[in-house]
Amino acid sequence: MKTLKQICLVWVFMLLLPIYISAQDGRQRDYRTIVADGLAQLPISETEKRNKVMLELVNTGDKGMEMMAGMLLPADKGRNATVEYAISGVVGYATIAGNKEQREAVRKGLISSIDICKDNANRAFLLSQLQLCSTPDNIPVFIKYIADSYLADYAIRGLVATPGSEAALLELIKKKEISPKILAHAAYESKLKEAEPFLLEWSEAANADTRKAIFKALSVCGSSASLKTLSAAAKEEGYEWSKDKEATAAYLNLLDNLIENGERERAVKAGKKLLKNDKAYLRGAALDIILLAQGAEGMPYVRSALRDRDIEVRNGALHSVSAFADDKVYATIAGWIPSLSDEARIDVINWLGSRHAASQVSAIIEAVRSGNDMVAAAGIAAAGRIGGQEALNELTAQLGGRHAELAAKAMLTFNGDIKEGVKVALNGNADTRIQALGLCSKRRINEVSGQVFAMLQSETPDIREAAYKALPNVVTSGDADHLSDLLEKSDKRHISHLQHALKNAINGQTPQEQCKIVESYMAKSASPALYYPILAQTNTDEAVKVLNKEFTVKGDNAAFQSLLTINNPKMMDALFRIASQKPALKDQALERYIPLVSKSSLQSGRKLQLYQQALNLNPSVKVQKQTLKALAGIRKYPSLMLVSKYLNRSETAAEAAAAVKTIVAKSDERLGGDSVKIILEKTREVYKTLPGADAGYAVDEITNLLSKLLSAPVFVLPEEEKKQGFEVLFDGTSLHKWTGNKNSYVIENGNIYVSAGYGSGGNLYTQKEYSDFVLRFEFCFDREGVNNGIGIRTPMGVDAAYHGMEIQILDHDAPIYKGLHEYQQHGSVYGIIPAKRVKFGPNGTWNVEEIRAVGDHITVTVNGEVILDGNIRTACKGHNVSKDGSRRNPYTVDHLNHPGLFNKKGHIGLCGHGAGIRFRNMRVLDLSK
Repeated sequence: MKTLKQICLVWVFMLLLPIYISAQDGRQRDYRTIVADGLAQLPISETEKRNKVMLELVNTGDKGMEMMAGMLLPADKGRNATVEYAISGVVGYATIAGNKEQREAVRKGLISSIDICKDNANRAFLLSQLQLCSTPDNIPVFIKYIADSYLADYAIRGLVATPGSEAALLELIKKKEISPKILAHAAYESKLKEAEPFLLEWSEAANADTRKAIFKALSVCGSSASLKTLSAAAKEEGYEWSKDKEATAAYLNLLDNLIENGERERAVKAGKKLLKNDKAYLRGAALDIILLAQGAEGMPYVRSALRDRDIEVRNGALHSVSAFADDKVYATIAGWIPSLSDEARIDVINWLGSRHAASQVSAIIEAVRSGNDMVAAAGIAAAGRIGGQEALNELTAQLGGRHAELAAKAMLTFNGDIKEGVKVALNGNADTRIQALGLCSKRRINEVSGQVFAMLQSETPDIREAAYKALPNVVTSGDADHLSDLLEKSDKRHISHLQHALKNAINGQTPQEQCKIVESYMAKSASPALYYPILAQTNTDEAVKVLNKEFTVKGDNAAFQSLLTINNPKMMDALFRIASQKPALKDQALERYIPLVSKSSLQSGRKLQLYQQALNLNPSVKVQKQTLKALAGIRKYPSLMLVSKYLNRSETAAEAAAAVKTIVAKSDERLGGDSVKIILEKTREVYKTLPGADAGYAVDEITNLLSKLLSAPVFVLPEEEKKQGFEVLFDGTSLHKWTGNKNSYVIENGNIYVSAGYGSGGNLYTQKEYSDFVLRFEFCFDREGVNNGIGIRTPMGVDAAYHGMEIQILDHDAPIYKGLHEYQQHGSVYGIIPAKRVKFGPNGTWNVEEIRAVGDHITVTVNGEVILDGNIRTACKGHNVSKDGSRRNPYTVDHLNHPGLFNKKGHIGLCGHGAGIRFRNMRVLDLSK
């Protein structure tokens, strides 16, 4: 079945193009064909393809919607996933602003479908879809179904969601013709204030479940008139707050609502009563209500809350104050600190810090100096959050005291620049200097490099060591020569610090410039090896050359160790050569060689060769395991064969098994055949010997892979066909006689598996062209509703149905093809000659087909039955295109032009219309020879 030439579309959340509903599309398919085509392709994972299908379905309007709704089945008769997916997609598109015509058509189709539908579950689904695109005109539709016990809830939800439905909803509440619980929920969702008196009246006699719904509705609809009812209900529940007891939540929400509606005094009065309750969360909620109503006027209640024994109440009060806190409020609360408990002081200090209350820095500093370590710790953290010079001075002063670690931590996250404070600290006592050096390093403060260099000569060992540790992160580009001098004179203990520092000092240069600088130092040095690690960091070809020479000529182990750190593809050859020539260094070289190969941009085939040559050196078990893990990333047959050799070695069996499982499960080649089966069976046996639950899961996974693995026998022509001169087009192993889209037409277990959608990436064509021929093959539907075609005498890259001929391949018995045109049935010459309807077996059944084309005569035989035998020229009375040059051709059964119908020759093509079909044993007899 043909699909509309693809139009670029952006789906629901993208740009909208004006679209007009019509009974036919550009290829003059009617709505029934478009819907059938669309559903046959769903679900589609690729966004662009899905968008195109949804656009076509939207354009079918109310008729298309009615057709899709009519396909919905009762739950005991089948699954509706694809149809529901399509309907939801169409409704989603139609709700976009600007899609007025589509929206109206979709609504019309939904409304008529709800009336016609007999299954309650499906009617409910359709009502829920109407809810998404309804307008005030649709209010009567929802009211119509409110009396239906099954649909009432869906109908009321739709009514609530429909703009302008308040009057209708209130009328329903007054009449109380349906469940009060449902009506209460509707009042809650619509916040219908006029419903309050009715809700209050119902609450007196309602059961517990309905009362919960009523209380929830009153919490948003109610006024002070509801206070008594909700207050009493909350008290009756003991002010508990749980899933089963919601009166307290409704009562508190009502108080918030009263404030919003101007009844502040009533809310505050109720809140004050709740402050006396022994439940902490209730006291906190009450204070929140009072402060919401009174703002800063409620500060006395905040002071009382800060004296509360419960931390939730204290922090809840501070959180509520945050809504209107300013410097005046900060000052008021800071003034209370001396009178508070230590726990409450910590709460306030933390809060001031989180609010960045710079105006209260003096109070924070006072806390820093507290004799209570917990209060002091809170003050230090707050000082870091607030920032500013005063806070910085205080933290700097603390670097030499008992809270030095906390002060240093606060300075690392300080709200501002700490450089000046660090400079001061570098002139402090020994403890202060050590902390300051750590800060210099962590914050990379290179303005103090001179001071750090000076401290390298300190007489205090701890200061000297701290200076060496800090040096790499404070040096500048101008320090390189100085660092080289120090490196030449350094003791062994500090060489690595100085090397690291010199690396960082030259790091701002290009790799080539860095290389020249280092080589100049090496040329003058009595110990060039000091510079090997620095040269290696340049990762240049020159570094590889120099260090490789130093190692090869001098046998310098330091050069080898530096070579191992170079990140350069040229190192692969160097390391492999070392591994080949130096047995003692083989494993070290290969341990670095394997990740370099893995991260390289080489093609997978070349990587496989490099891994194999590493394994050929018989490295240690550790390197073998490393290589097997790398091979798991090459998910192709040769890699599988290499990995499988290590299944028989106890030391590597686990890693080899993991690699086999990954390669087969994730291979793009759809590996199959007897050799793969044998390897998987061996892998399963390995996993059975391994401990742990993961091994058990792996056994199950491999068993599943084996169940899907089919032998792939090579197709050989029967003797009779050999004598007749048939040629094999596909033998189950190779597509070498085909050209075109080999990404979406792949070999899987001896079949050609098609995943291509219509117009997506092209078709698959025979390399040769044929005129008169007999084509024989077998096909199998993997899923219901499969749609495909065989193009004959067609050029490449065109629509075979019109620029050649297309023989339909279609699961025409699928429900989605209800109302199918005869000329679209399986075996038809599409649009020209209808085929006799054939009955297929269940999905997975292989069918045999023959297509014979001799001149204008076409014959199609399926499973031994001739289903088409006709003359294409006679069928269209010789007029494959219209006489007057118009698009409408009265002589063809689809009334369209077929300019390629009378082609003398052309390719045979597989015309994909979506995944789900397989072909095998394809052969052709060329009758024109």
